Amino acid sequence: MSTGKKILLINPASATAMPGLAEALRAAGAEVQEMHLGDYGALLDALEQDWMPVVLKSPAA
Repeated sequence: MSTGKKILLINPASATAMPGLAEALRAAGAEVQEMHLGDYGALLDALEQDWMPVVLKSPAA
């Protein structure tokens, strides 16, 4: 992964959708921020600061 990637993991549910993803991205050199969908102010601030949003979905059962 190229340096300088800023990834914003957005979790719409209260439970973590993909455990271990943030750590794997960090290990690959990304700066990772995690937040819940309901935190609108923080989400807008992060998007304004050029974080790449990724909305997480729980895997299908």
